[in-house]
Amino acid sequence: MMKPLPTGQTPESILALHETAADWHIRRQQTDWSSADERAMNAWLDADPLHREIMDGLASTWLHAEQLKTYRPQVYGRQPADAAPPSARPAAPAPRAPQRRRWLVPALIAACAVIATGGWYRWDTTASYTLDVTTGAGETRELDLPDGTRIALNIDSTLQVRYYPRRRETVLDRGEAFFRVAADGARPFTVDSGASQVRVVGTAFNVRAAPPRLVVKVSEGRVEVRPGRTAPPVLVLGPGAGVGIDPATGSHQSLPVAAEDVGDWRSGQIHFSRTPLADVAQELSRYLGKPVTVADDHLAAVPVSGFLAVQAPENFIRSLPDVAPVRVQREPDGGWRISVH
Repeated sequence: MMKPLPTGQTPESILALHETAADWHIRRQQTDWSSADERAMNAWLDADPLHREIMDGLASTWLHAEQLKTYRPQVYGRQPADAAPPSARPAAPAPRAPQRRRWLVPALIAACAVIATGGWYRWDTTASYTLDVTTGAGETRELDLPDGTRIALNIDSTLQVRYYPRRRETVLDRGEAFFRVAADGARPFTVDSGASQVRVVGTAFNVRAAPPRLVVKVSEGRVEVRPGRTAPPVLVLGPGAGVGIDPATGSHQSLPVAAEDVGDWRSGQIHFSRTPLADVAQELSRYLGKPVTVADDHLAAVPVSGFLAVQAPENFIRSLPDVAPVRVQREPDGGWRISVH
């Protein structure tokens, strides 16, 4: 991993220091350099160890600059290709006050800029921590990340984690995860899923990326949700708030939830409280591993209350006629159909 920027510095301030160092370095090559100039330069070098570090690096850049090999052949051990031998050279003109080679400064600064910005880019885009996890049917995982963040990954889910110097990025390709994010104001934590993004600093929330919609629910703190990631609106959710997003269109609707029920699947039970039957059927499909269909739209809106044991989803679907006016049938393909009783 590339060396991080010194504390309190930015790429712009580092580049400005390189420019100052280049100016000192060029001036020092001139014959009119004085003891007063030397003292002023040393004062600048002594003001901050970073100044001397930059100057030392600049000297290396100078030694490798092709333009300077031509300009000062006596230093670099070579002469320009068209240079005449000493005996054939005309007599040197009378000395005159030299002009500072200011034309060298832009070239040297440009070389330093490439080094500084290139190193910064590599440092900023090199992940210091990576993790790729996939869970299968009936499998859940608990993940402890190096910053203290904890993630619970539900069944049939795929998650990628990448930590960079200035940000923490995760991608939930499919499935469901509960995030308890360690606070770090300097490194926001994001969860991307399709075209949507959730952004936090420190909080607890649940993200479900399963057709037909992406669902975000918050139990603690606040999160920013961008249904279209870069396009407005930016939704701010607090405890007990949720949102359902259509991945295809970015349209969304609010989903009031009980904060204590967010991520309840981690306990092995999911609580339905007057939940539309269509949503219950979707949840059952995930845990059964088979499609669960509802016969018509009117029936899909019927509210259902109860507890689903995630390890025994078939028991719940078979008991549905006891809590709602429905009939449950097993389909030839192994799926289930819920129709009017």
